[in-house]
Amino acid sequence: MGTGKTTLGKYLAKMNQLSYIDLDEHIATQEKSSIPDIFKAIGESGFRQLEFEYLKKCIQNYDIISTGGGIIEGDQSFEILKKQPKVIWLDCDISIVYNRISHDSNRPNANNKSLFELKSLYSSRFSRYNEIAFIKINSNQSLSVLQSEIMEEIVCE
Repeated sequence: MGTGKTTLGKYLAKMNQLSYIDLDEHIATQEKSSIPDIFKAIGESGFRQLEFEYLKKCIQNYDIISTGGGIIEGDQSFEILKKQPKVIWLDCDISIVYNRISHDSNRPNANNKSLFELKSLYSSRFSRYNEIAFIKINSNQSLSVLQSEIMEEIVCE
């Protein structure tokens, strides 16, 4: 959460003439409800099931998909992502992430959490991110530098 996936995804798509979708935005649009409202109505497990259903469809239709940071919490989504050849893990200093998202009401798993709680959430997800990532990129850099790093890794494979 808060590492710049949406911003970078849009940038990469534009600079490389690729199709792009932000999965959380897509879910909210399709369900005609905000992510926090979906969480309230059907809980996190219900949201993870919706996320999985939309991920399955989007993988078939888009070159770049920005997902929510918690997508790896759903086992079905995690299994789909493990099969993808180029999952990019955007990482960022936790204090920067905290400043970006700690009071963002659109992030039900982070809203009003302490820095310690956010670190704990990150730590609980770390091994799963590591398991699916083709590359891990530190997003504390400019978009052009991030694009260069990613394209270099993808082309060199």
